[in-house]
Amino acid sequence: MFENIGTFRVATDLMSHATARQNVTALNISNAETPGYTAREMRDFEMSYSARQPMAMNSTRDDHFGSFISSAKSNFDQMDTKAPVDLEQELLNSAQIEGDHQRALNVYRSTLGILRSSLGKM
Repeated sequence: MFENIGTFRVATDLMSHATARQNVTALNISNAETPGYTAREMRDFEMSYSARQPMAMNSTRDDHFGSFISSAKSNFDQMDTKAPVDLEQELLNSAQIEGDHQRALNVYRSTLGILRSSLGKM
């Protein structure tokens, strides 16, 4: 039901992007001392989201045709920077990602508050 509300859809995508970005950051940190490993990064949410088709069907697996929301499958691009891992930058990225998670949660809470108010259930 909630997946049809645009604000929830954007918040879900923001949370999915932040999760995928946190995974990339964790991978960079864990492989910082690996010989030959180069840092990976992801595009910002705004750039990734605007590049996607707004009504494209997404699924969690290839044989699942009826899903319109992607939850486990990441549709965001990873890029190899061809540079060594900078641990200070990765820690800053981690803090920024935590802010993105909080922003998505705040959008959820605000939208739920508006929905409850419209139904008369405070």
